[in-house]
Amino acid sequence: MRTIVAALLLTSLRLIGSSAAAQASVFFEERFDGSALDPAIWRTEVLTTGPRWCQETPDYWGPGSWVDEGVECHGVAIHAPYGSANLSDGWLHFLSSNPRAYPMLYSRLPGPVEVFPSSGDFSFTLRLRYDYLTGYGSGFVVFRAEDTEPVGDDPPHGRQEDIALHMGANSSGFSVATALDGSYHSVECALDPTQLHEVKVEWVGTSASILVDGEIIYGPVTTALRPTAVTFGNHPLYWYLAGDWTAWSLDEFRVETQGPVPATKETWGAIKARYLD
Repeated sequence: MRTIVAALLLTSLRLIGSSAAAQASVFFEERFDGSALDPAIWRTEVLTTGPRWCQETPDYWGPGSWVDEGVECHGVAIHAPYGSANLSDGWLHFLSSNPRAYPMLYSRLPGPVEVFPSSGDFSFTLRLRYDYLTGYGSGFVVFRAEDTEPVGDDPPHGRQEDIALHMGANSSGFSVATALDGSYHSVECALDPTQLHEVKVEWVGTSASILVDGEIIYGPVTTALRPTAVTFGNHPLYWYLAGDWTAWSLDEFRVETQGPVPATKETWGAIKARYLD
């Protein structure tokens, strides 16, 4: 006697017009595993040389202007290199022995490669570790801007209300801030910066959340802020201090979009039968 066992392909039994759970796809990814940074993506021409931000006062958010290498800012001029940003074993390592300047890496905007999507649900994720800590810190900013060229008096990463995530560390620990809710403010993060951490910000509908190592440290909050650029390192010409700099390393930076898996029309032809004797 032969028994017919009908094996229904479960993935084929979707109804027309329905959709499955959201599926992530990579929109942008930088793994830092090549021999050099791509200048189509990153402003490599100002990484350890070129203009730096001359603040009118030591106020981090105060007005200022970009000055070229060798041009005095409050009587202080700097000369390249402004430290180093080296690729090694899939990491980008930032450090500086220049007491008044630090490496600065901007995503190129406008440019041929988009780092962030202009619509829809998405997230960005990065992995970082601090190699040693001093009183003078460094980190990264994810922000909203139309242009990242360091010229004129355009602020290095927009206004405070443009900041999706501002994160860095020094000998006092992590410093985290955001304006996702419309007002720039600090966020508590008591983790050890010398350990490897995964930082993620995700947008779902009109809400956003900040996560570190899979745990939400802020949000979800309603937001209208969508970032367009990212910068790593420090942008000022430090005329008001001479620092022994913190060193840190970046493992990857990835942006993913979220979208429903489209429903497909299936027929009974997708039913397969096998026969058991």
